[in-house]
Amino acid sequence: MTRIPNTGLAAAIVASLLFCPGEVSSQEGDMQAPPSTAGCADDVPQNAAREPVEFEFGRHTIHGYLYKPATPNGAGVVLLHGSQGLRVDGPRFDPHAIQLASRGYTVLMPNYFDVVSWPRQGPSKGHIEGWASTGAKAVRYLGAQPGVDPARVALWGYSYGGYAATDGSVREDAPAAVAIGVSTGTSVGRPDRGRREIPVLMVHGRADTTTTPYEMREMAANLRRRGATVETVTIDARTHSYDGPVWCDAFQHTRRFLDAHLLPSAG
Repeated sequence: MTRIPNTGLAAAIVASLLFCPGEVSSQEGDMQAPPSTAGCADDVPQNAAREPVEFEFGRHTIHGYLYKPATPNGAGVVLLHGSQGLRVDGPRFDPHAIQLASRGYTVLMPNYFDVVSWPRQGPSKGHIEGWASTGAKAVRYLGAQPGVDPARVALWGYSYGGYAATDGSVREDAPAAVAIGVSTGTSVGRPDRGRREIPVLMVHGRADTTTTPYEMREMAANLRRRGATVETVTIDARTHSYDGPVWCDAFQHTRRFLDAHLLPSAG
């Protein structure tokens, strides 16, 4: 288990060592991308630990990282990476996973490409279905961890991970209590099946041209037709890939939504 150091350069060094070649899986063998070193204005003192974990899904072993709070609040969050994989998004998400855990959330960051890696020709519907199923399995795995209430686990995702988190959670057998999608929309896939009443948050950059705000709103409308209560938030992002300050904004909205729906005082 790794105790998290203070923010700044030390956190950057730890994150770059954490997401190193071969650490998570052979499919993610080039995980050397540098982390974001930008701190957020509302950061709290770090009070969490991280450790590598793995769990079984069919014939596959899913690798990832578990962030354990010193004082659990009973809620959990699964963070799903985007199309560039955990080698890129892991370092980006790591400081924010630390902050969530320091606030009491138990956090799991799984490598869903362990089920099937990103295909050169682009993902098919079958690929996306497999990744969504892996996200659901990750929610169940996290819900079985000590200090986590299985009825209070959120599924969060970015880009393709955001599609898997939101569309995958608006289905009758989905386990997540709430779902959050960041920079995702109908350009990723065509959400058209399953129905479930569940709170959903969608966060999107106003100038994103990869997945446009219109495509995000299309997806939000689809999820509402299927029973979800969807909140949409537009943030000041100029591209599909966020920089440090924009990630701070996205995760601030994430925490607000999680606190409102997953903590005992909610409602």
